[in-house]
Amino acid sequence: MRNESAAAVQSQLPLEAPPAAENGSGKIAKDFVRWCWSLGPDFRNSPDAANLRFWMKRNKMKAANEDDVLAEARRLFMKKLEQALRKSQASDPLA
Repeated sequence: MRNESAAAVQSQLPLEAPPAAENGSGKIAKDFVRWCWSLGPDFRNSPDAANLRFWMKRNKMKAANEDDVLAEARRLFMKKLEQALRKSQASDPLA
């Protein structure tokens, strides 16, 4: 068995996207994803540019960088979707 330094071990681990700052694009993305999921149990808005622009216009907001907000929103949306799928699979007795 060989000993590896902490730096070597960390370099082998997959990198996760760093969390966006809570002020700025991270907070906007979080609120946008919350809106995407708020339309009912059987409907989700996709985190795309058209929906983001509509949502920002409706809420009278402006983003410094739309691409950053969309990237973070898509990451958060997929995370929330994976959680919902795991929850539904855990509660499904036929699975």
